[in-house]
Amino acid sequence: MGTNISSKEEILRNIINNGPVIAFLWKAENIPDENWPVEYVSDNICILGYTVEDFISGKLLYANIVHPDDLPEVERELHEISHAGGAVFVKEYRVRTKSGEDRWVKERTFIQRDDEGIVTHYQGTILDITEEKNREMALEESLRRQRSLENAINNSSIMVFLWKVQEFLPTEYASDNVSKLGYSAEDFVLGRISYSDLIHPEDYEIVKDTLADKCEGYSDNYTQDYRVVSKDGRTLWVSQETFIQRAKDGNATHLQVIVQDITERKERETELKVALEKQAELLERKRALETIVNNSPVIAFLWKAGPEDEMELWPVEFVSDNITNFGYSIEDFLSGDILYGNIIDPEDLLDVQTELSDISHEGGKVFVKEYRIRTKSGDQRWVEEQTFIQRNDEGVVTHYLGVIQDITEQKEKCDDN
Repeated sequence: MGTNISSKEEILRNIINNGPVIAFLWKAENIPDENWPVEYVSDNICILGYTVEDFISGKLLYANIVHPDDLPEVERELHEISHAGGAVFVKEYRVRTKSGEDRWVKERTFIQRDDEGIVTHYQGTILDITEEKNREMALEESLRRQRSLENAINNSSIMVFLWKVQEFLPTEYASDNVSKLGYSAEDFVLGRISYSDLIHPEDYEIVKDTLADKCEGYSDNYTQDYRVVSKDGRTLWVSQETFIQRAKDGNATHLQVIVQDITERKERETELKVALEKQAELLERKRALETIVNNSPVIAFLWKAGPEDEMELWPVEFVSDNITNFGYSIEDFLSGDILYGNIIDPEDLLDVQTELSDISHEGGKVFVKEYRIRTKSGDQRWVEEQTFIQRNDEGVVTHYLGVIQDITEQKEKCDDN
């Protein structure tokens, strides 16, 4: 025997009432600030803690559960679509459960009209997408942090590579600032140029032999200084910090590498050693960049520019994890409890403020200075800051993107000499 109509309706009702999609029939009020009285809601409204009677009785209007911050936009968009003759309204926004919890939902609604075209009802569904939205927002935050790290690295003297352990060192990743060598990141990644081709002929054999020895041995990382020749023929001294990734059998598979131009320091017989701790196996670009920065002596910052005067203290919008080298946590700065100016030695603060203000007002792009800071425990440390001044389209300074490096030992050696 076939299933009668009432049985089919019952089956459909059961499917809806036991599913994740909540069905609504709202009465249209045809005003900009509609409250959407509910004429029907499926039983599974209990997912949000409410009962059918809460709405059908009129005690609760649908607008009452839409998050106050999202309600104006929902009202405006639905009103515009309705008055433009639209038939479908789709929107993601937040609602409040009966217990006061905020949940993200996706609404898909069909706009119903009478014979004169006047909107009479909205028939639609909402679906809880909170978990999906949280993942999306987490990804956006992750990408933001990645961009901050990439910007910090690409605006510094540090170039980052990921090489396969094969002949000619095929490149899987290169930071954009490899342009300092006269080539683009794409030149390396696509194999147009091999990094090994840049190594100075007099240094090539020792670089190659050292790499082979370290990969065949039990080393996880090593540092080596040597010369490279840029595309325009300049000879540069670089310091290469290499981290060896190995397969389970112990064979080296990849090299995570930081290359830093130390030409000026080499000429002054001052070596800059980029000391990094052993890092976990590279799973993705973000993790590699974070690990490289956070285990190096270079601490990355994104400071917000203050009013146009000399006395700004630089609120921090981003700082790399290795700020712990000075005893502070990321939260100390991002919470606003500590401004960057608070940790600068009081005897140096005015000098730093004045020089940065002068450079900014003169249209400068780069600020480089050595000064003292105070660690959380009260110790005094010398740092070198390299900062790039960011401006909006009107030329107003909005942020300072830079790095600081602890140079206390170098300073003390100079003082001893």
